[in-house]
Amino acid sequence: MDLEIPPEFVVFCDLDGTLVDTDYANYFSYRRAVIEATRGTHNVEFSGERLNRESLKKRLPSLTDAQYETIASLKAEYFADFLSETRLNTALANLITKYSGTNKTVLVTCCRKKRAVETLRHHNLLKWFTRLICWESLPQGRSSNKYESAISLMGASPETVLVFENDIADVENAVLAGVPRRNIISIPPSLE
Repeated sequence: MDLEIPPEFVVFCDLDGTLVDTDYANYFSYRRAVIEATRGTHNVEFSGERLNRESLKKRLPSLTDAQYETIASLKAEYFADFLSETRLNTALANLITKYSGTNKTVLVTCCRKKRAVETLRHHNLLKWFTRLICWESLPQGRSSNKYESAISLMGASPETVLVFENDIADVENAVLAGVPRRNIISIPPSLE
């Protein structure tokens, strides 16, 4: 990734699927949580769809709300056990480390801060970020836009924000937040 970033630019980098492929760790932690919470009566198979609370409800509609909450809690606890299953986007990580001395580098993610910190520590990247903007810092609601919130929290001008993102919907959210499309680097789904 050969890119020159002007020093006045703020770099916003997404975590899951962009900087680190966490799909397998996410799956294994959910699988373990499902098996434990249901005492082995349910399981989930790996598919191309990333597991989250909503997709889990579609896959296992017979579970109670209490079971979903238990699963979510256990999944968060177990994620660290599967960090070895994550894969770093080395090119992007090298770019972040290269520019962390001259630019503000901000992780912008909808995941919980605990998991973001664990993942960044595992890959020795935590020290390269100026700030972490995680789920706890974002307004909760269906129409929330993590890039709009990050721009506001950082006091940044959208024209001087450079975004690294893998999710098409979040790329569009960055555009809606005022980031010029030329300042958005779309990361392909596979890091290999």
